[in-house]
Amino acid sequence: MKRRFGLGALALLAIAGLFGYWLWKNGEKDRTIAEQRRVIAELGVKLDRAFAAELVGDLRVDVVRAEPPTIEGTFYQYAPGTETPVFKRRVQLAGHEVYIDALVVTFERKFVEAGDGLRGKSLLLFRRAFGDLQKPVDGTPLFRTDDTTSIPEVAQVDPMPSEFERNLWARFWDYANDPRRAAEDGIRVAQGEAPHIKPVPGQVYKLTLRSAGGLEISPRLPAAVTKP
Repeated sequence: MKRRFGLGALALLAIAGLFGYWLWKNGEKDRTIAEQRRVIAELGVKLDRAFAAELVGDLRVDVVRAEPPTIEGTFYQYAPGTETPVFKRRVQLAGHEVYIDALVVTFERKFVEAGDGLRGKSLLLFRRAFGDLQKPVDGTPLFRTDDTTSIPEVAQVDPMPSEFERNLWARFWDYANDPRRAAEDGIRVAQGEAPHIKPVPGQVYKLTLRSAGGLEISPRLPAAVTKP
């Protein structure tokens, strides 16, 4: 009797052990799946930040004249994250193509992926618009400044700019020419960019800035809308 009881107890212990192992394995599987989901979700957030593009402006083209080659339109710059214009200027340019010139600061990917407050996305300062048949210096300025700060109004991030923000634009060309200094402040690239396009009348061209990249220009309206 005792032997049977002992064998029964051992069988129960074996069953309990197998059941416990099954629970542990399934729990481990669930933990593995949960960890995989967490990693995928975090990676997705980082990639979204890295490849995100923010609308920063529009160029509405009103007139494209062949003789003399002329482009007329209106440039708009928007407040960050909105389509609220903070700057508007009429442009009349000489040529068949229009260039939008800007200074762009792109930060190291780790700051972008982490969503850093100031370095979590690229920054830009629009400088001017010009046509392919005129010198850039003769183009139309696309910014304004005041006397209280060296930071152009539309490029200012904080109401009371930090020393870092003030230096960002004051030392822009130093960063562009000194990779070591740029790296110390987490800057990957500081450069001038001037995307351009051969416009058609009636089209609106959106200007977007990638969080970890540069400035892009592309049509906002479908081709069918702009055809005569």
